This record gives sequence, C-alpha cells and structure tokens, in this order.
Amino acid sequence: MAADPDRFNRHGPVRVSADRTHLIHAGDGTPFFFLSDTAWNGALLSTEADWARYLDDRAAKGFTAIQFVTHAPWTGALTNREGETAFAGGDPRAINPIFFDRIDRRIEMINDRGLLAVPVLAWAADFGPSGKLNVGLTSPARELIPFVHYQVARFAHRRVMWVLAGDGAYGYWQARKWNRVGREVFGARNDHTPVAMHPVGTTWPHASMDAQAWLDVNGYQSSHSEDAKTLRWLQRGPPATAWRGGARPRPTINLEPVYEGIAPGGREPFGADAVRRAVYWSLLNAPTAGVSYGAHGLWGWHDRPMAALNHANMGIGPAWDVAMAFPGAEDMACVAQLFASIRWWTLRPDQELIAAQPSVDDPMRWVAASRSETGDLAVVYLAAGGEVTIRRERLNGARQAFWFDPRTGERFACEVGERIVAPDGRDWVWVATD
Repeated sequence: MAADPDRFNRHGPVRVSADRTHLIHAGDGTPFFFLSDTAWNGALLSTEADWARYLDDRAAKGFTAIQFVTHAPWTGALTNREGETAFAGGDPRAINPIFFDRIDRRIEMINDRGLLAVPVLAWAADFGPSGKLNVGLTSPARELIPFVHYQVARFAHRRVMWVLAGDGAYGYWQARKWNRVGREVFGARNDHTPVAMHPVGTTWPHASMDAQAWLDVNGYQSSHSEDAKTLRWLQRGPPATAWRGGARPRPTINLEPVYEGIAPGGREPFGADAVRRAVYWSLLNAPTAGVSYGAHGLWGWHDRPMAALNHANMGIGPAWDVAMAFPGAEDMACVAQLFASIRWWTLRPDQELIAAQPSVDDPMRWVAASRSETGDLAVVYLAAGGEVTIRRERLNGARQAFWFDPRTGERFACEVGERIVAPDGRDWVWVATD
C-alpha cells in the first residue's frame, strides 16, 4: 500500500492519541501507523536525484516515515556530501546555516511524498574513539540547548517527529542533562509535535524521564542480536511491560531493531527472517504504534561495498541502492498492507489469549499475541510455525480468521478455532476479525 502524498493536507500533522498509545493525525484523528525506514546518513550524503529515487521507493512500499541524522560530524559521517559541517570548531553554538539548507530540502522532499520526517537532533553514542564526534555526548546542556533550538525553529513548519538524542546511554546523569534540554526546547511548545529519545541497545532510560511532559514517545532499540538474552528483553522486558504503568503513558516504538545485512562480529549477516521476527515481536509487545526497519549499506548511504565509518565490526554493507532492494524491505510492504487492513490501534498485548507458549526456554519460538479489548480483533505471530491453543472465550467478537504470509502478503481463510496450526514451519501471522 503506497504512502499518500496528500496525507498531511487531508488529515493534519502527526500527534499523540488521546489515550497516549499511538500516533494520530491532529486534523481528523485518523490513526497514523509509524513504519519508518532508517537512512541515518541519507540526508547528509545523498544527491537530490538519489534521495528522490529512494523516497519514491519507500513511499511505494508503504513506509510512512524516514529516520535520519541532521548533523555532522557524528559517528557515521565526518561531513556532508559538500564537505560542510553543522558547526565550526567543535562548538555546536557556532552554527553553519549553509549546512542546514541541505537538511531543510531533504525534509521537504520527505514530506512531499506524504512521509513523516524523523530527524535525530543530537547523536549521543559513546563507543570507541568515535564518541568524540558526537555532539550529544561531548557537549553540556548549555551548549546543546541553542543547537537543538535552532534546528527545531528551522524545521518546525515541516511534518516531523523529533528524536532529541540518538544511541545514548541515558543513565542518571545523562538523563538529567537531556531532561534539561528537553524542558528548555520543548517545554513551552504549543504545537505538540511528538518528541522521542533513541537509546543505546537494550536499555530503557524512560524510568528516569517518566514524568517529563516534554517526552511523548518511548522509543527504544532492541539492537543487532538474536541471542537469548536480547530476545527475552524484547519479548518480556521493559518494552513489553513498561506501558502498563508509569506516570505518563506513551506510545512504545522500536526505533532500531535488527538491520538486514548487518553482520556483527563477523557472524552471518542477518536476513529478512530475522528482520520479520524483530518487527512483529515489536509491533505486538506493547499497544501497537509502529516500528522501524534498517538495511546495512543504506543507513550509511554507501556509494560502494564498504564497512561503515566506525562500524567495521558490523561487516561490509553494499551500496545504498543495492541495500534498498533487500528482501526485508519487500516484507515491510506486507507489514504495511496487513496493518492498513485492520484496526491496529485497538490492539493490546494479551498473552492470556494463548493457553501456553510452545517453548518457555527457546525465545526463537516465542508466540506474540495481541487483541482488542472487545475481543473482535486478534493478531498472533508464530515465529517458527507450529501450532498453538487459543482461549476462544477471549475472542467473543471474532467470527472469521485468516493466515497471513508475511513474505508474500497472501491470505488464507481459516476457522476461529481453539487450535490453530500454521501452514508450515516458517513464520506466520494469524488474524481473527469480526
């Protein structure tokens, strides 16, 4: 399902829903399904023609948002394509407006295709010698506030969701810093444009930001791993539990799951199967709001096969246009198709819907289940096929069901029975509706 180029004119800008579980359009309340592609370096390094080609591809596949970094230097790029940096002499207060002319145009092109722009305003990663490149790590709040203020003022007329900081470990002291920046920049706003944080992998800093009114979305990163500990964190850890409590409910969105093609530590590159597992688990572990996708080679906007700057341990990524055509991106088109056809915003995780997990000890066989409060909609994801028993009494409003093939988008009608058996041993989505 292609993105709607007139989306924002017809429905209005994106905001957080009244029940604070997902995003909507402010004009008429239409739910906004956040399906984002990760092009961290895209706005910095692309030609205008290549950026247009990329955005047209993502819009055609049904993506609704594009994530990118607004500044250089950062861990992934030292300058933009023209050799410009965002500020002079390492001081983020010495802003270079010419640098941001490019970013402004790239955001305009995103919005022209009905896509939400998701800029990261200050990268904050702290790993290896590249940490010194990241303004979000090295600069104190007093220097970051005018830098972030400048970007927000410059891009506020666009259709955006702000990501204040990227890939940081926002422990107690870092959380204090970012809370100060967030309050100063977003505390007195009138437009209510959503604001998120993007933390380092498998961390949940939101407890330190729980009552902060400036923060609207609990973004997280499940990271680039399928080890048992990481998967359990995604399936049963903070992303799956924190939404039930806290002082200020927020939409929960995985802003960086496993990237397709990435090969951490010399292992086999992650393929489309791993991407699908992370995406569906992320969509069903909390009230459904959305998820992100990433492809190695595209996020770094490579012009040839190469290791990304400061990411040699992640393997060689192809050129961006090769990575753009990875199979997992086609699978995201199926994600868009499925969720556009159901009332996804009514879904809440419900493990009670399943009589028993197929395997308590093997997270690769974890079955995710979500349903509407009225029981007229349910989505169950079987990561490794097989069968599972459903507590039918929790689906009183559901009268029909189908199997959804997450690789092709095909649907196969089936009964709303207590025992559901996947068509084969691959991953499948079972949907029951009214």
